Amino acid sequence: MRMGSKQICLAALVTVGLGSILAGCHQSDHQTASETLSTAQIKKNLQPTMSQTRVKRDNRLADGYQTQAHRKANTLASPYVKLNPYQTSPLTALVAFTTPRATQVTVKVVGTSEKTTITHTVKGYQRHHQVGITGLAAGKANQVTLTAKSASGRVTTKTVTLTTKAAPKRIGQNTVKTSKPQVMALGKGNDQLTFAVSSLGLTYGLDTAGNVRWYSSRPIAHVFKVLKNHHLLVLYQSKNGKYNTLVETDYYGRIYREYDFKGVFPTRKDPHKTSANTVIHHDAIELPDGNLMLTVDDGGSKYVEDTMIELNRRTGKIMRVIDLKKIFPASAYTTYTATKRADGKVDWFHQNTIYFDNRRQQLLVSGRNQSTVLALDWKTMKIKWIFGSHQGWPKKYQKYLLKQVGTPFSWNGGQHAAGLIQTGQFTGNTERLEFYNNNVTVTRGAEKTSKQYSNGAIYDINVKKMTVRQKWTFGQSLGKANFTNIIGSSYRLNGQNSLLNFGYCESGKRSEFVEVNRKTNQIVYAVNRTDFPTGDWTYRAERLPIYLD
Repeated sequence: MRMGSKQICLAALVTVGLGSILAGCHQSDHQTASETLSTAQIKKNLQPTMSQTRVKRDNRLADGYQTQAHRKANTLASPYVKLNPYQTSPLTALVAFTTPRATQVTVKVVGTSEKTTITHTVKGYQRHHQVGITGLAAGKANQVTLTAKSASGRVTTKTVTLTTKAAPKRIGQNTVKTSKPQVMALGKGNDQLTFAVSSLGLTYGLDTAGNVRWYSSRPIAHVFKVLKNHHLLVLYQSKNGKYNTLVETDYYGRIYREYDFKGVFPTRKDPHKTSANTVIHHDAIELPDGNLMLTVDDGGSKYVEDTMIELNRRTGKIMRVIDLKKIFPASAYTTYTATKRADGKVDWFHQNTIYFDNRRQQLLVSGRNQSTVLALDWKTMKIKWIFGSHQGWPKKYQKYLLKQVGTPFSWNGGQHAAGLIQTGQFTGNTERLEFYNNNVTVTRGAEKTSKQYSNGAIYDINVKKMTVRQKWTFGQSLGKANFTNIIGSSYRLNGQNSLLNFGYCESGKRSEFVEVNRKTNQIVYAVNRTDFPTGDWTYRAERLPIYLD
């Protein structure tokens, strides 16, 4: 959520009626050419450049570390140790050494308890070792044990002390309210941390005791994704203060690819004048072929946050443009008045999620300001189904609307982080959808309970019958204290637990991360985050492994 986007539901909606937002009976359901930009123009507005400066710098550093791994003087008994090897991940280190015979190395980073002690075994046997260490605790003399084991079973160990500085104050205070590590989803060797993905600041990872065990010293906004090659996709802040540097990196901070967006667009008040803008605003994903799909502005003077581009991972060229104005009825954006922005541009959709379903070859998108999740055929971009309240949809679109079955049932409002789960299990007509329901009626939703609570939710969709059934929710019992008008996430961790982020509690004064058992709705982990800079509320909370090799 960009700070310039004020999400205020107008009182006029009450008198005009929610249906008027889309109804527009006197208007065509198709956009006119003057209201949208051409694909060619959008590509021209957005095309990034690929920078090699940091890539080459980090390649030189990597070559130097490789040399250290081959130096005979660097043995396990006296290894080469480099804290923060690429200068942006202070709680990581690299240890390089040579062993007389091929060995497999296991790393143990000692924590404050058994469940905060992290272990990881590096794959394969070799003589020349570059062992990455991550999960160091901030502000501590960390004891790290390296165990080298040969194929014959011979074991050698070495303990090194790695002293780190305290975590930056900008991270804020993380107060553990509940922690039951024995029933949490922590991964093999306790190597999964709870990552607080920032809106406009520092992204960091916590252990079960609330200790900071990883952070990037470079400000990050919204995008923090694990890629198939075990790298990370991250959106960094650029020199002008906007977040327009998309990088492929890793937990140690090495840059492998960098895409720089200019983001200089015409203003709404005077299209002849320009201003700097953040281009990628909420989400980015990796497609099966390795290309990247990004949520972007189209670079025009009127509309924002309603366009996606497919970026060629290797060349940085824009391969495809998906303008949601060409999919929705024109009345959705030409008559939209539910929210206002300081810059005067129209944020009628406010896309906050992309999810690609490879098995069904469909793209799921979530739009806060339409309170809608919809599935699009990947090849044709035609609508397959629409999940959301039926209020205000033109007749042409009503055939796509999922019909509710069963009770209890509540429609989504202003939702975030929508995606399918258990896709290997549901291979027939059923799709299982999880999302974070902000429960705020923008253009449609559950009006009677709007703003009373926010919740994580799972629904089953029957794509043949075009029905939807509510399967699980959590958050209602927390009430208004955990209502979040904007941002949030809900992610299934395993067969029992989900991790929720109530990111904008008390109008952005605090964020709360909650891991809950879905069968009992008992909280097994809860952290209250406070005292962070204005605007840097937690966008999403994710449970991610910190050793990816």
